[in-house]
Amino acid sequence: MSLFQRFCKCHWLENAAKDPEVPITFDGQMNEFHLQCSNGQGTMPLYHCPFCGRRAPKSLRATFFANVTTEESARLFLLTERIFTEAELLAAWGAPDHDFPISGGITTPGTDTDPPEAFVAGRRVVYTKLSDTADVNVRILKDGNLRFSFTGKNIGPE
Repeated sequence: MSLFQRFCKCHWLENAAKDPEVPITFDGQMNEFHLQCSNGQGTMPLYHCPFCGRRAPKSLRATFFANVTTEESARLFLLTERIFTEAELLAAWGAPDHDFPISGGITTPGTDTDPPEAFVAGRRVVYTKLSDTADVNVRILKDGNLRFSFTGKNIGPE
């Protein structure tokens, strides 16, 4: 078993999270250690101990979301395979349950000759009533194309 597969036993993460001078926090609900951003606006999960290199404790995050079976994914895929435009989407499923005009950003890596490029991702709509276990996310791209994805419904605390 490699070093990165073994769990940390040095307790550096636990001690760091207790030290107000170290930008590491512990989320007991998720059983995760996070690196706090310097502006205080967000966190990043730590998957390995920066001191010993071993794995951080197993996260409980997956237990907060329903499992979407292969069969359910296939059923949802069949619902999407003839929907190509926003108009077809609205005609088939009606108004979405959630509508996010800007759904994030994408940064492409730079190369030796080209710098990285940043793009604002297009609109994202979410349908929550098509499945008992999955939310259907639809990205509406600037060129009008649609991208569908299925994510497990939140079954834990919000």
